[in-house]
Amino acid sequence: MPGMPELMRIVSAVADVRREPSHKAELVSQAIQGDAVTPLKAENEWTLVRMDDGYIGWIRDWHLATWTTVQADSFAAAATHRIKANHALVFLSPGESPVTELVVGTRLVAGERSTRGLVAVRLADDRTGFVARSSLEPLRKRRPNPERLAKTGLAFLGIPYLWGGTTPNGFDCSGLIQRIFRLNGVLLPRDSDQQALFGAERPNPAPAELVPGHLLFFGKARDSITHVGLVLPDRTFLHSYGQVTVNSVDPSHPRYSRRLAEIWQLTRDPFRKATSTRRSKPVRSQ
Repeated sequence: MPGMPELMRIVSAVADVRREPSHKAELVSQAIQGDAVTPLKAENEWTLVRMDDGYIGWIRDWHLATWTTVQADSFAAAATHRIKANHALVFLSPGESPVTELVVGTRLVAGERSTRGLVAVRLADDRTGFVARSSLEPLRKRRPNPERLAKTGLAFLGIPYLWGGTTPNGFDCSGLIQRIFRLNGVLLPRDSDQQALFGAERPNPAPAELVPGHLLFFGKARDSITHVGLVLPDRTFLHSYGQVTVNSVDPSHPRYSRRLAEIWQLTRDPFRKATSTRRSKPVRSQ
């Protein structure tokens, strides 16, 4: 749109993305500090943006600052670490009160030296501070495998369900799966019906023959997918269902969910390319 910045960056720890420009509107997704978004239009104190997964929604202006491709590329090149803890406090200086909190996956520039276990950092919003070294991990290329996906996901156990949530502040089912894969270097679509088109479809196996790392999709019909879970190494599955939890489609398992087993529609291998052009109806995921 003429007059709009080339890019904008998220400057809050977590920014809510809403269907309409109102705090009362449906929460459809979230972004974290340092994410780049493309502004489409402005209305009052809200900006309509396109996110890197193609999702479009409204963000309140106080979560945003102008960015350029050059600035975004420069920060990406300079960033050395990311937050590995679900939540990490940022201190203005050692011994002082925290000034903000970041969530897992947030990229930053970290120094080499520690002071009282704290490392000097520069954030994507250009603020500087100190973060516990134990909350950081180096940035590196990540190739997902079932064990890494399971380890990432199990760190979210017990986090409450939040419609539209994609962070440790709260997850919906597809937001959980997207965040797990994003933290392992793969960007999945946002909603479960969109994720049900990702990768290669596999015939639904017997519960004991589920393949770790595969995705299970649930709904009233194959073209009305509304829920998704990740198969774990023990053939149970991780999902957000009231909270991030583990269930099974095996009737003999103590965590068996009859309700979900009865509406299990699809199984997909996210490590293989899709071979189908099937389209699903635009049903909003849980």
